[in-house]
Amino acid sequence: MLNFRSDTNWSRFIWVLVAAVFAADLLLPQQFDIVFVYLLAHFLAIFFREKSDVLLLAVITTALTVIGAVLKPQDRPLEQMLLERLPAILSFWAAAFFVIRFITMRELEGQQEEKFKALFQFATSGILLTNQQGIIVMSNPATEQLFGYQEGELLGKRVEILIPTRLGQRHTAHREQFHRHPSPRSMGIGLDLKGLRKDGSEFPVEVSLSPFKTPEGSFVVAFVVDNTIRKNFENSILQQREELAGLSEALRALNEGLEQKVTERTAQLEAAKNDLAAALDKERELGELKSRFVSMASHEFRTPLTSILSSAGLASQYADRQDFQNVKKHAGRIQNAVNGLNTILTEFLSLGRLEEGYVMVKLEQVQLAECVAEVHEGLKNLFKPGQTFEHLHTGEETVQLDGGLLKNILINLISNAIKYSPEGAPIVVKTLVHEKTTRVSVIDRGMGIPEADQKHLFDRFFRASNAINNTQGTGLGLYIVQRYAEMMGGTVGFESTLEEGSVFWVEFVHD
Repeated sequence: MLNFRSDTNWSRFIWVLVAAVFAADLLLPQQFDIVFVYLLAHFLAIFFREKSDVLLLAVITTALTVIGAVLKPQDRPLEQMLLERLPAILSFWAAAFFVIRFITMRELEGQQEEKFKALFQFATSGILLTNQQGIIVMSNPATEQLFGYQEGELLGKRVEILIPTRLGQRHTAHREQFHRHPSPRSMGIGLDLKGLRKDGSEFPVEVSLSPFKTPEGSFVVAFVVDNTIRKNFENSILQQREELAGLSEALRALNEGLEQKVTERTAQLEAAKNDLAAALDKERELGELKSRFVSMASHEFRTPLTSILSSAGLASQYADRQDFQNVKKHAGRIQNAVNGLNTILTEFLSLGRLEEGYVMVKLEQVQLAECVAEVHEGLKNLFKPGQTFEHLHTGEETVQLDGGLLKNILINLISNAIKYSPEGAPIVVKTLVHEKTTRVSVIDRGMGIPEADQKHLFDRFFRASNAINNTQGTGLGLYIVQRYAEMMGGTVGFESTLEEGSVFWVEFVHD
């Protein structure tokens, strides 16, 4: 596993890179706009140890970008130069946000590792981890001490090395049968199981087996307890039973107490196994989220930024020719691209606030018609040519909800309807207030959602297969809608038919 840590050399390199970009920005001619190179420093900020260093980097690069615009020779208004650099500044803060999230997840991951390491290293019972072929892949110090081996000496060897030779072949057959029908079980209670030390001596043991699976294959955790004391005690009891018949009940009670301790120890070790499996699952989930984010961000940020750079260059050429119609057209493209970037950043920030528990529900009396009208007014510039909007309301005019969260839900659902519907298509919002329920529905006649994708539609970073190459998006909107609805005690659902359209609804139950 990679262990990212900041050090003096990396910090010096990042700040030298920032200084070099600033110098180049001042020295290069006007047409060479290299401020986006600051993003490289932000990506390298994953090597910083402190989140405050990442924020400092974002503040400094923002300031240097503005200073560069002020100090460069002015062949056009300063306001225009600052506006052209606004996407770069937004990208700096977006990168800083995700680097901070990455550092936070790295810290949490480190804490999980330390807990598991302490549990594994300092357990008083032997713990072995073997693969399906019976090869030992992990062993704790208690196991090595129990069997008389040096640290790491057991790794890569077959588990039969710890079993007397006369029992090794039979154990191999038992192991293969166990892998065919794996289940947690205890061995040694009432049986004469032996362990083999490195020096050739044998000793009685108790073993508990717990199978589990990971993407790397099937594994078995074996918890080994030295049973010498217990076996000696049982033998002593058997030898004295005829002479001490009157004490049989007391001895039975003592034996039951020992059995209970073994059961409790087995339960503790089972819990340790569960913690191990949970840690492995958590690590795999973090890896998947990192991969999804890198893949999505590389595409969703590159496309609008490329469009902005291209349109800015063309607008400059058309301005020289006084072709203001084309200048206006490309200015509109730049505005749309910036709006897209703003939407992406808003969804990322909303996700961050949700994950960190900063979003609180504030119930109030909400005028549904006014709420829908305000959202419609704010989204007018996103409508495609010929698209129409209609709001149909039934029932009471007001309902007790969180107005801010409801607006965010409507913004996500209506903007999706606009984005995935063709030109000239109608978009309808229906609000229905009953005595016990309130339902808000958004209906479109867009591309619809493939049936195979529908079960994953509310997952983080998931996008339907027919939308990935056609429109921009982060795959976070519906996840955020579901979280907001659940925070207000509501549920989310949808119906969709490919090439015919979709209906998304949010329903709230009144007390």
